[in-house]
Amino acid sequence: MPLRESDIQRQFLAVVGPVVGVFVERINTGMAMDPRTGRAVRFGTPGSPDIRITMGGRSIAVELKSATGRQSVEQKRWQAAFESAGGVYLLVNDVSVGVRRLAEFAPDETKKMLLSRAP
Repeated sequence: MPLRESDIQRQFLAVVGPVVGVFVERINTGMAMDPRTGRAVRFGTPGSPDIRITMGGRSIAVELKSATGRQSVEQKRWQAAFESAGGVYLLVNDVSVGVRRLAEFAPDETKKMLLSRAP
């Protein structure tokens, strides 16, 4: 059975989060109902990635997808803007591959730690 995006996110965060020298932030974007007012409240920037990482002075955005998941138009726009500003954007649908791709941008010691934790 293929992994759901939420499973891939959970696994990726479990591998990358504890590594020294890697700042990881889970980004939520969407809409929820305010229980006090009953009104819809939007949060986050449309197209934002699932995870933002700062490592070795680099800003890295990680969008996690299932094997059949595809980027939305908003996500593609966000990616283009982020990359044009010098950010690194990774589109990941496999935890092991994603960790290895992230390690390509890591300082040597951090790279060793990331690769040692990759599934």
